Amino acid sequence: MNENRLLNLNEDIPQDFFVFVNFKNVVTEHNLRVTKTFTSGAFAQLHMIDFAKKYIANTIDYLPFIPNPSPDVKILSIFNVGITSEYRTEYNAELSRKYNFPNYPSRLSAVYAFGDKETCRIVSNKYHWDINTVRRFRLNPNPLNKVVKVNMEIVSLERHANSISMMNADTINNIWQSYWTGFGNIVMELPIANGGRKEFHSEVIWEYLIEGQLILIE
Repeated sequence: MNENRLLNLNEDIPQDFFVFVNFKNVVTEHNLRVTKTFTSGAFAQLHMIDFAKKYIANTIDYLPFIPNPSPDVKILSIFNVGITSEYRTEYNAELSRKYNFPNYPSRLSAVYAFGDKETCRIVSNKYHWDINTVRRFRLNPNPLNKVVKVNMEIVSLERHANSISMMNADTINNIWQSYWTGFGNIVMELPIANGGRKEFHSEVIWEYLIEGQLILIE
């Protein structure tokens, strides 16, 4: 593994990363103030020998729980769809990573970051995240670091699709193949309110998933 290169694209890992820090979260604020670092979930456990072996072998099970394969109620209420669609998105993402890209960082463990301030401004304008909470970090060198560059808007579109439609296995697989391989804009035809269908474009905002430790430098 070349610790200076992305796992999924033929590009160098950025020297600096930019993170929206949620200072309203007590744990987040405490960790940054005390340690001046953000560490991914898996990296924080590498001192455990058995866990470290699984990490190196790419066999860690990151899923906190799995969907019920045979629920009695087949027609879901709007409330049910609303509270489960978010996790269904992450479940699909993790299954794709586990079976197709097991050496990539898991969304359920990674630190999320952007590669430049301009992308942070775009995200702030689109999602109303506070640009004043952005802090600059540098990746602590380690041969076990794992970094991928992905289009976060694929996830946004898949979340929307999950909340309004049922997708077959091929569609789900294609979405996450695009995501993990660092693809740009994807297009999905989805139902709309008047009973018709419409093409939705994911558009593109690049972010980085990092298994490792980021050190605050600003």
